[in-house]
Amino acid sequence: MYKNRCYMPFILYPPDMYDVTDVVSENNLIKSLDLDNDGTDFVMYLSVPYCRVCCKACPYFVDLLPMNNGKSQALLDRYVDALVLDLKRHAATNRWGNAQLRGVYIGGGTGSLLEISHLDKILSTLSRYFRLASDCEITLEGNAKDFTREKAHYISGSIINRISLGAQSFQPEVLRTVGSPHKAQQTIDSIRMLQDAGLEHIQLDMMYNMPGHTLAHWEKDFKVLHELGIKHLTTYLYRVTPGTRQDSLIKAGKVAPVADAESALVKDMQAMIGQFATEAGMRNYMHEHYALPGYESKYNHWTMKECVDALGIGPGAYSFINQRRTGISKSVDRYIDAVQNGNTTFTTASVQLTPKLSRQRYMIFNLLYYHVDKVHYRKMWGTECRDDFRVIINGLIQDGFMQDCNQTLCLTSMGKGWLQNIMLEFFDDSMWENSQALRQQQSSWAMNNHMIDISAEKKVFGWKGYNLIFKVK
Repeated sequence: MYKNRCYMPFILYPPDMYDVTDVVSENNLIKSLDLDNDGTDFVMYLSVPYCRVCCKACPYFVDLLPMNNGKSQALLDRYVDALVLDLKRHAATNRWGNAQLRGVYIGGGTGSLLEISHLDKILSTLSRYFRLASDCEITLEGNAKDFTREKAHYISGSIINRISLGAQSFQPEVLRTVGSPHKAQQTIDSIRMLQDAGLEHIQLDMMYNMPGHTLAHWEKDFKVLHELGIKHLTTYLYRVTPGTRQDSLIKAGKVAPVADAESALVKDMQAMIGQFATEAGMRNYMHEHYALPGYESKYNHWTMKECVDALGIGPGAYSFINQRRTGISKSVDRYIDAVQNGNTTFTTASVQLTPKLSRQRYMIFNLLYYHVDKVHYRKMWGTECRDDFRVIINGLIQDGFMQDCNQTLCLTSMGKGWLQNIMLEFFDDSMWENSQALRQQQSSWAMNNHMIDISAEKKVFGWKGYNLIFKVK
């Protein structure tokens, strides 16, 4: 097994991305995406690459909006015009124009920075130029600080049917420590405002084990969540990325260090999540995701369980097209120039996935749901997953991480605790010790950096490694 206990914020497979540096490689990339042939189901990610402030531990690229309202409005106007033009250009291809759009995620950055006029341009373009499924889930991600009653009522009457808010915490002292752009009461007020406008499908992102974060803080957060009647909760272990402002503050002794991820404090916090979810009637349907029945993320379902194509639009966005990952430069100006000049916006790409790599990707993503449907796997690939991954699966079952539950392969309680290490077992051997991808990782969004960092290392493999890890503990 991979030698270190993994707590990865995102899973992207394959992890390697290579710069598209010349006309020949650019033309080969476009040809490989097969945009002239009709697509089927797909999802779309729209990037809004701006924030009001940069949270202290945030490792991702971000362009900060100027404080001057006129300047920020002009920036957003220019960007949204390019985004709409890009949408129309993609819709003109057979792959996207003749396919069914199953989910849209407007994120960033901070998606909610968009004004009503911007949202109206984007949503009307989606409705006019794309084939939206009747149950298409359209999520606006953002920050509570950006919502007004007028915007809430506009959203309620639009095709947006899901809101995702980065609450992080409801404790003012904790929010100040992590440098959040909003105040605790603003989140509560915005949720009530959205609910009053008729928007019930609200997802909250909460963090735990932040500097100075205590069990008492966490307990108070759950009381607020209960009072708000949240339908979907996503919880994240707070991560301090080397080189961030929070990292520097902790090293200087100005901010308390976070507890070790294996500490009793963190384990107690995780147990409290499960207790709250049970009492609230939520199901832990996916790694770090809890929802009431019927409020599970459809966007994640189509992306992770069905593994459909994903079209990413805007700076820093990733796509998965015809079994190949592509990325767009994090530079806003570079993106806008490419769109206005009619050039491709893709600046990085993975290798073309072989059938073997595609099956690995399927297994990795489906494990996020704690099980793999053997019947669905057979329908997707025409083979048996236990045949395709015999050594890995037999080892997982033998060591108590997985069970063969008739039609599904299910992770045990112990397996859920080691989920991310187990997912790494399905990484192809060619994905490890990849120094070339490591040298090029700055060309695209930092969301991919942790995956490239891991795959640049050597994988420590061997089924007895599981037992050795537990003996050490």
